[in-house]
Amino acid sequence: MVTIKALWRDGKTPQAQAANVGRIDDELLLLRDGRQYRYRLADIRLEAGVADLPDTVQLPDGGTLEVADRIAIRRLIGGLSWGDRSGHWLQQSWRALAGLALLAIAALWLGYRHLLPLAAGALAPLVPVAVEQALADSTLQWLDQSGAIGPSRHGEARRARRARLQQQLQVLLPDSRYRYRLLLRDAAVIGPNAFALPGGTIVVTDQLLALIQRNDELLVLPVSLANADYSRAHEREADRFAYARLRAHGLSPCLLGYSLQRIEAATHPQTTDDENSPGSWFASHPDTSARSQPDGVRCPPLPD
Repeated sequence: MVTIKALWRDGKTPQAQAANVGRIDDELLLLRDGRQYRYRLADIRLEAGVADLPDTVQLPDGGTLEVADRIAIRRLIGGLSWGDRSGHWLQQSWRALAGLALLAIAALWLGYRHLLPLAAGALAPLVPVAVEQALADSTLQWLDQSGAIGPSRHGEARRARRARLQQQLQVLLPDSRYRYRLLLRDAAVIGPNAFALPGGTIVVTDQLLALIQRNDELLVLPVSLANADYSRAHEREADRFAYARLRAHGLSPCLLGYSLQRIEAATHPQTTDDENSPGSWFASHPDTSARSQPDGVRCPPLPD
């Protein structure tokens, strides 16, 4: 019987003892202190050493064997398992590790970019509208308490205008499962803006209502928000949705661009190279000039 030199440890103390190992049929034979110890091959585990370190044999009684002759011990036991071979190969190959890291990054990006929106689109209709509205109310309460927004300062005439816009919005979106609510809030810090909350709640700031006097221009923003998502690409889809709804009701798709141009002119009175810088409100949105040309068609100049 051919034996291989090894260092045996009992698994309790770091002290090592010289030993020899061999094989008889389906058993590993350990020779130390003039005694023989037998272990079923099915009960032991061979772990590959990293770089020039010895292989390690894990014994079922908690002991270990360190074997410097890695080729011999692998032949004796029958080689590494598939998982251990893969792990050993990865440990030895930085190119493989780098490739796997790149694959992981790509998978995360694809999941964020494509799978997350798909999952959200599939799960969102399953959430009861009442739950979404409760979430919207909680968000509004938090915004009110934070000072970001406050009660509307507009009078009865502006509130009547809001009511008309809310009715028109429901007409433009007859197939929606929501009964839309248009709420007015004063937001001096935010400025002229509108944003959507869950459950069909759309908040329009006093500043936006004062800036855009034409109802048709103002109405198109909630229509776009009703189908908005979180990225530039999905916001373009929301724009196309708004264009289609406007055309279906005999309104010009240019209205969206007009509204955005008025907001941009009010928030950025002087156009600079930093207009779409990360600090700009429009930095997270598609370019206004592109959105002012629905389907690539140039619209007439902004009306007074």
